Formats: sequence, C-alpha cells, structure tokens
Amino acid sequence: MLGLMQNNPLQTRRVPVRSFSVSSVLILGSALGLLGCESKRLSPEDFPRREREEVLAPQAPEGMATSEDVPLPEKSPEDNFREAAMMGDLAGVKRLVGQGVDVSAMDENQRTALQMAAFDGHTPVVEWFLSQNVEVDHRDSFGRTALMYASTADNAETVKLLLDAGAAVDLVDSEEHFSPLMFAAAEGQMAVVELLLAAGADPTKADIDGETAIDFASNNGHTEVVKRLKQ
Repeated sequence: MLGLMQNNPLQTRRVPVRSFSVSSVLILGSALGLLGCESKRLSPEDFPRREREEVLAPQAPEGMATSEDVPLPEKSPEDNFREAAMMGDLAGVKRLVGQGVDVSAMDENQRTALQMAAFDGHTPVVEWFLSQNVEVDHRDSFGRTALMYASTADNAETVKLLLDAGAAVDLVDSEEHFSPLMFAAAEGQMAVVELLLAAGADPTKADIDGETAIDFASNNGHTEVVKRLKQ
C-alpha cells in the first residue's frame, strides 16, 4: 500500500469508494478492472492496500487448475527474502543475506525487500536495510518508492525513519504522479501527513489531472486532514 496484479500493493482499480482497503495495497485484482475502466482516471483511493499474502502471491487466473495435483512453483531464495521482509522477520532476512541473497534483489516489478518491509511498517527491518546502504529512493516499475508505500498506512515510525535517511518527500510515481502526501491524505493518515509536511512536502503539488492531496482527503471524507493541509 496498486494492474497491480502484477502484484503491486498500490495498484488495482476498483470503483472509487471511500478509501484504500489496504490489503491491497497495492494492489493488484484487478487487472481486469483496469482494462475495463480505462476511461476513468486512477486516483490514490483506487489503490486499496492488500494483505501481505495478496501482494506476494496473486490469485490464479480464472480457469487455471489449483488442485493439490498441480504443484505450486518453488520459491526462490530471493522470493523468501522479500517475504521475510514483508513479514517483519529480520532474523530471516539476515539469514538469507548470509546465504548469498543480494540485499537489493528485486522482484518482477522491480520492488525491493526494503519496499516490502516499508509497506507494512516493519521499522527494525527497514532500519537494517538502510544500514546496508540500500537505495532509499529506489523506484519500482510503477515509479513508487519505499516512502510512498509506507505512507499508505499507519506507519509513522517507518515514515520518519525513511525521511531521516534522506528519502525524497516530493517524488511522484510514474503512473499518475502521486506523491507520498497524496497517498497518506487519501488514507486519512494524519500522523504520516504531519511528518511529510514537516519534511517539506508540498500540499499544493498536483497529479496529472490537477488534483492535490487536499482533494484526495476531501473525497474520502478525511475532514481533519483537509483542515491540516489547508493551514
């Protein structure tokens, strides 16, 4: 925390309702939804957060056999590494690095384990990755950074750690030019909004359709966030 279907916590589209479900995050379900709704623009609230399992393992395509007779593909050490990061398993992360896994190993969407850990707010794991000189502003194939992922949920501690490590507060993704502040505002994450503003986030920054973090907070009914952004 979006298609995502390629497993991207922030990327699946759905009919806009109030806010992210996070589980998604990122999402992903809707590759079909994306294809079927191209006439409607995407916005942060269209990227519900997904549960870890959904982010890591997309559902089998319709019609594909899923019985126990069909063996699941074996996970690679890199897959296990990213999964450990997303689960907050620091010991597992260190063990796999000790076995030769690259700390910057990416999945098919160019997401790193740092981004996975940041998504669910696993601050100790994020802190360890930063100590290993992992690129804090690495962008995945959607142009999203660890700070963007962390900003989609109640991850204030992780967001602060990333900002203190030099994460760029006003970078935007390559899909719709959403910033960390837009994601946080759309989710109503006041503590995260406060941290981003203190770090210099621009509340007037607009996405490709001219909408700002205030618009996203307002559309989702986060009135207190709207008030703060207008100060």
